[in-house]
Amino acid sequence: MEESMIKQLWQEYDQKLEKSLQLNYKIIREMQTKKIEDHINSFRRNQLFGVVIGILFTVFLVFLVVNSLNNIYFAISIGLIALFNIFAVAAYIRHLAMLEQVSITDSITHTQEKLAAIQSSFNMVGRIMVLQTPFWCTFWYSQQLVDHGGVTFWTINLTVLALFTILSVYLFRTLTYKNIHRRWVRSFIESFGGKKIIKAMEFLKEIEDYKAEDGESGIKR
Repeated sequence: MEESMIKQLWQEYDQKLEKSLQLNYKIIREMQTKKIEDHINSFRRNQLFGVVIGILFTVFLVFLVVNSLNNIYFAISIGLIALFNIFAVAAYIRHLAMLEQVSITDSITHTQEKLAAIQSSFNMVGRIMVLQTPFWCTFWYSQQLVDHGGVTFWTINLTVLALFTILSVYLFRTLTYKNIHRRWVRSFIESFGGKKIIKAMEFLKEIEDYKAEDGESGIKR
């Protein structure tokens, strides 16, 4: 009789503990979900802002190109910069469409995969945009300058152009997740709202970790 009572008490305790863990998980999930939604909405606003500013800036660049076709150096340089910005605007619009497919009610792994795809794309856009840097060094060239520039002038300008080209290629190759342990690389990856997606993924990881710990404790019981 005493043994059966002990087993019954143990089962009752086990049930209460299970309910308590489930309640804790529910509370933690609700709190983290709210944080995730806040970060995703903040990232969405940043992307929307980027689209608006990008469109306005691109229109301005196209206007400059159309009205400066007599200067081929200026037109080509600004035209290529405009193409980079068109690419960025298109990518940001794609990110907004991808965000519409993210649902916190989906499985944690599925949501993490979607956010990771957005973050990876966002990082790639930033790296590609760096490659436009050299064209900011040539937009002010003119035919007269090309025809009459002296050796000293061209030595200095071509050196500067080469340095910026090398720098942009270096940054494109370096600003990746495998180098995120470098503080300045992490700062770049987190810039322009990218930190919001990283934080949202971290909160998802916390939910997953707590769920795993809960499962392990259940096995132990």
